[in-house]
Amino acid sequence: MREFILFSRGVTKDFKLNDLPNAGRMDLVARCVSTAIFLSYSLRKDVKFHVILNGPPSPPLTITFFTNELKNVSPDERNIASHIKIAIRNFGIGKNSSEAGIYVEKKSFEEVVKDKVKEYGNENVFYLHADGEDIRNVEIKNNAVFILGDNKGIPKKEEAFLLRSGIKKISIGKIEYLSSQVIAIVNYEMDRRGL
Repeated sequence: MREFILFSRGVTKDFKLNDLPNAGRMDLVARCVSTAIFLSYSLRKDVKFHVILNGPPSPPLTITFFTNELKNVSPDERNIASHIKIAIRNFGIGKNSSEAGIYVEKKSFEEVVKDKVKEYGNENVFYLHADGEDIRNVEIKNNAVFILGDNKGIPKKEEAFLLRSGIKKISIGKIEYLSSQVIAIVNYEMDRRGL
């Protein structure tokens, strides 16, 4: 299983599909989901993408996309954002499973990370950061989790939690890329290794 965790400032309320940037950069979230879960003509297998929405009015909210169960999702931003919108709305009426392969729960960034460390061990959970060890020099196993932030990065409090938890910082290089580009590079590195 390959998993991604995105810390986002995306809103936790209904938003307009025609104005994704003003919904806490939901356009960025949708781009990251698309890059993580899609190949050119199909969904990747065994990928989970968790976005922790930390925007108003009632953060946090975690939405998970699981490729082995997904149906009727297209790679375009608007389509993915519409599924996020449905998940937020369904959670508001008490549903934890929004649609096939899309789950929503009231979990914080720290709770999601702790769950993954418990599931895979902290040696298989990685924090993507420009100051980390070069990804090409890091041993990564088949079951790995990659953590990254949105356009503003991960806040200091959450970053300190990651470091206290013994999660290794890894880097794709000193150049700062868009979050979705970082995910594409990580997918490329994993694919090259046959993982």
